[in-house]
Order: sequence, then C-alpha cells, then structure tokens
Amino acid sequence: MSSAYAECSLFLLPVDTEFRFGELHTYLSALQDTGFISGSIDEHADSLYTGERFLEHIAYMGCSPAVKFEASDDSDSFCHIRLHQYDKPVLIVSRKQHRPPQCPRCNKPVRSFDVDDQGEQATPERISCESCGEASPTAEFNWRKMGGCARTFIEVTDIFPREAIPQQSFLDKLGNITQTEWHYFYSCR
Repeated sequence: MSSAYAECSLFLLPVDTEFRFGELHTYLSALQDTGFISGSIDEHADSLYTGERFLEHIAYMGCSPAVKFEASDDSDSFCHIRLHQYDKPVLIVSRKQHRPPQCPRCNKPVRSFDVDDQGEQATPERISCESCGEASPTAEFNWRKMGGCARTFIEVTDIFPREAIPQQSFLDKLGNITQTEWHYFYSCR
C-alpha cells in the first residue's frame, strides 16, 4: 500500500452540524453491534479497530482491494476508526486534491477560499462568495466530497478518495443510532 493511503481518510459526519455524541459508550456499543467497530486500539476510546462487518458497511471499489487492518513490522499505518468531537463546528477540508467549494446561493465555485489558511482553530463561521456577494454559513457550502463542517466526525483512516464508499444502509443505521442523518467526504493531508 502506498504512503498516499496513510495520508487520506474517509470522514462520516452528521447533517446536523451541532450533533455530538453524548454518552460515548452508548454510541460505541451500538456501533459494535452493527459490526462497524470492535475494540479500542489503546486506552483512548477515540481510536478503534474495524469490526467483523466493516467491509459490509464500507464498500471498496476495484476487484481486489488490499486493506490492512493491523500494523505490521514494515508499517504502522492501517485502516482503523477515529472519533473526533469539537466544542464548535470545525471545517475539515482536503489539502490535496482540493476543489473550490460551491456557494449555496448561486452554486458558483468560491475560488477565494484558501485551504492553506484554514486549520481546525480557523474555521470561518461564514464564507463570502465573490460571484453573488452573499456570505453563507460554512456548513451550507457544497464541499464536493472533499470537505465538511461539523462538531462530530467518524474518520476511517487509510482510504484514498473514492476508493471506498459508505453503504447507504450503514448511513441509515448510523442515523437510527444518532437520530440524525449522515453523509461523507474524503480528506488528504
């Protein structure tokens, strides 16, 4: 597996940008019941091994994908799950293969938005569109599957953009567990 995989991830995020996992163990138990995750990688509950039904929930493209589910002697990079929660909505956007977001008002790309100026602490609440002049909430922009804005993210590591896609049935299960709809994007550091 190339080093590019270790730099890229699939992110699942709730449509409700304010959603946060409340009692984390309750959500983790429900995700274990679906077979998406298994146990914690270390003493932190935010890094988890994939579960026995992971490949039913995340569909890999291609005829025979090579997916590593544990570290090896030659690499500590492998596919696992990370949970991220923030005090306020954060924009995570792909630094590589970036595309300008589309304005929610006029649908034009906003080329003045600079990914390199953004960090987790620098998430703008609104972004101005140079085409229509409107400033809209960051979460309302179409990030074209290369970014998203929320307080909660489920990261599936070591997935190159469009290499794997979450199944709608899994997104529906996640929605039933959390009582909010979910969608996804890819990000490469």
